[in-house]
Amino acid sequence: MFGYNLTTLIIILVIALLLFGPKRLPELGDSIGKAIRGFKRATADEPEPLPKETQATASASPGDQATSATRVCPQCQKESPTGFAFCPHCGQRIKEEPGPEK
Repeated sequence: MFGYNLTTLIIILVIALLLFGPKRLPELGDSIGKAIRGFKRATADEPEPLPKETQATASASPGDQATSATRVCPQCQKESPTGFAFCPHCGQRIKEEPGPEK
């Protein structure tokens, strides 16, 4: 079973019993089982749709993205698109440029 023989499984169960105790071991198994079922359900379901803002940005043509404003990182001097608080290249915090006042 999973590449382990019976002796190895018994040793693992005895160590788990010593670590968690007989009262806590069933609770631990139950919580692990629920977590595995939750992960299986999450991967089996279809992915959630993107928010409308993200879909609009993702569906924009490459020409639109080229004309969008970019900022230069003070540390690595690479251009970063606006909307990022940190440079995606080096992680340096990018200062917000003052925009038009309303």
